Amino acid sequence: MVETPLLDQAAEQIYKEMEKLGEDPLKLPPVAQPIALLYTFQAMVDNGGFRYPLEGDFPFNPPYSVFVEAYRRIGANGAADSFAKAISRFPFDDPHLRQEERNEFLDSLPEDDELFQLGDAVCGDDSIWELMEKYVEENRVELKV
Repeated sequence: MVETPLLDQAAEQIYKEMEKLGEDPLKLPPVAQPIALLYTFQAMVDNGGFRYPLEGDFPFNPPYSVFVEAYRRIGANGAADSFAKAISRFPFDDPHLRQEERNEFLDSLPEDDELFQLGDAVCGDDSIWELMEKYVEENRVELKV
C-alpha cells in the first residue's frame, strides 16, 4: 500500500466526525463522503476484490451507486466503471439490500467470472490510494486537515 499520511489523518478525523453523526457516512458533508466510503471499501477490495465488500452489508446499507460516485469524485473513473459493471451483473434490483441473495449469486459464479475479474483489476491498485491522498490535499481547507 502507498504511504498516505495526509489521507490517514483525514480519515481519522472524518471517522471521528462520523461517530458523532451515528456512523452514517451519508450524513457527512459531501466533500468528506468519498473518503468516509472509500477508505474502508478500498481496503476491503484490496483484500479480496469486489467479492469481499459485496459479501456483507455496510452500515445503513447505502446503495452501491454511492461507492461508484465516490470513486468518480476522487478521479478513479476506471474503478468506478468496474464496480458499476460488477454490480450491474446482479440479476435483481437493490442488491445492497439483499445480502443472502447476493451471496447465493456470487457463489453460483465460476471463479473466472467477469465480476471477479473486474474486482481483481481494482484489487491492489495503489493509484486509488494516491487519488484519495490527492483529493484530500485538494480539499484540505473544507476537510479541515
